[in-house]
Amino acid sequence: MINKNKRNKLVICHLANYAPTFYGNFMASLFDLELKLNELNSDNKVIYIFYKNSKNCEWSNEMARNNKDIYFLNNPGIKGFFELNRIIKDKNVNILHLHFKFPVIILFLLKLFVPELKIIAHFHNLLSGIPSVEYKQIIKLKLKKILFNKLIDVFCGCSEAVFVDLINCGINKNKCSYIDNGIVFSRLDIKYEDGKEIYNVKNKKVIMIYGTYFYGKGVDIAINAIKDIVEKYNIVLMIICQNKDFVLEQIGKIFKFIPEWIIIVPSQENIAFYFKMSDIYLSPSREEGFSYAMLEAIYCGTPVIRSDLPGMDRKIPNEIVVPVNNIPALREKIEYTLNLSENAQQAILAEQKEYIVQRWNIDIWSNKIIDMYSNIVNNI
Repeated sequence: MINKNKRNKLVICHLANYAPTFYGNFMASLFDLELKLNELNSDNKVIYIFYKNSKNCEWSNEMARNNKDIYFLNNPGIKGFFELNRIIKDKNVNILHLHFKFPVIILFLLKLFVPELKIIAHFHNLLSGIPSVEYKQIIKLKLKKILFNKLIDVFCGCSEAVFVDLINCGINKNKCSYIDNGIVFSRLDIKYEDGKEIYNVKNKKVIMIYGTYFYGKGVDIAINAIKDIVEKYNIVLMIICQNKDFVLEQIGKIFKFIPEWIIIVPSQENIAFYFKMSDIYLSPSREEGFSYAMLEAIYCGTPVIRSDLPGMDRKIPNEIVVPVNNIPALREKIEYTLNLSENAQQAILAEQKEYIVQRWNIDIWSNKIIDMYSNIVNNI
């Protein structure tokens, strides 16, 4: 890390379109980062800005009660710029750290009215995303990339795969870097109730999957892979989601009814509760920048089966991987995993857990982010 004496005062503003019902690893990571910034220099400041859809979330209210410097943008576009511009100038922000979606018009105006502001765009998913065949969308994306190159000072990918994607999309290589996400593993080291007993699935094999982004996460792939082996292995598929009605609607398109072996469960902060009751966690995603859940599941002692997307390639020992969209391959790996002896499975998970704890410790992530901040500020 850069020598403390060489660091300038950092006033960081995190702008994120983030509105789940819980903090999650994303916010836990930002809090760890803030703590380390304050330990480094008590004059360093961190400000959090979200859109108004986060205003009624319990976690944002708790942040306010804990005296976090938190604000909400009530308007999109031009009106939102004036709100953001006022906060940035009042707080003397020198780095705007963008997460998730952000309007190009706001970036343009910020560079026009606050030219000394440094902007970091942190990509948590691939910029290319799922390719569009619509001509208008292709033109729009090309224009957006041109503006990104002009307006953003640093592009940071959450993984090497996202970094490569940024460059392949035409982003200036000299502005690109990547910092692997960090996991706040202490979030998972908590007491929990017996989930199988609570959901009355004590004698069943529980397979878990995230389902909020139904097709992006490959939930339909999982359902089609499992449906023919449900009775053989006494399986239930638990789908974690925030949008139950939408997920039920999509399942209805597959079966015209909701099978008894599918259980919808709500997203929650205590994600370890779900992982520790699961026999397998599935991640057959079609689109993924970096999967927190995959690493969290392994940490909690749950075998993981994932698709072979570049963004999910973590080089974890003895990973179980299937081709994207390959239903028979996924079914085969599910059966393979369910038939593994407990001793063999525990040996694999122990080796995997040791590897991920060493590689994705939150301290590594926070220190690298701070170095990125210091480099960009010292170049002002």
